[in-house]
Amino acid sequence: MTSFLGMKGDKVPGTLPASFYERESTAVAKDLLGKILLVRSQVRRPLESPRALVTAGRIVETEAYRGSDPASHSCRGRTPRSALLFGPPGLAYVYFIYGNYEMLNCVAEPDGLAGAVLIRAVSPLFGESLMERRRGGLPRTRWTDGPGKLCRAMGVKMAHKGQTFAGPALYVTDDGFRPDKAMTSPRVGISAGRSAYWRYFIAGDPFVSRAPEDSQARPQKW
Repeated sequence: MTSFLGMKGDKVPGTLPASFYERESTAVAKDLLGKILLVRSQVRRPLESPRALVTAGRIVETEAYRGSDPASHSCRGRTPRSALLFGPPGLAYVYFIYGNYEMLNCVAEPDGLAGAVLIRAVSPLFGESLMERRRGGLPRTRWTDGPGKLCRAMGVKMAHKGQTFAGPALYVTDDGFRPDKAMTSPRVGISAGRSAYWRYFIAGDPFVSRAPEDSQARPQKW
């Protein structure tokens, strides 16, 4: 039997409540650093079963998106694509990019206001052999050092869109870890809204994605 974070059945101690996400997306993005993302691919199996195909990683990089932010899918208001971004908070917003990768976001802000946090990178903690297979045997530091990569490694699919981060497939939990030093920079790979320092990452972590915006990074004050 596997054991991680005391997970059993459908429960993981420390799972964050929906109220955690019911704040400005920038605050949620900062506070997600150090939390643990857990994905169970076989929800009919108890979490502690190896057949549940559980993977988990510590969140080391995020980006915030808000309302009329020109880089957000919500910038044109509520549409069939962006409707989920308007709430309720604590749900997964997943979209497909470049015809190849899923991108996983946490819906943030109070219900009715648009906001999301993109999970950009995680440091693997559990289910590493499964991650390695899913990433084609690449070196460990290349499994989850980007938003599309982590979704591939952890088995995040478009079917996860609209699911809660309180289980049974997706969880975000707090095990008490706090980063020693965090940084903030402009967001990566966008053409609008580039002046906002809404990317957050744990300084020195090898799984943080590498980007030109790193040269503009500065310490994040808590």
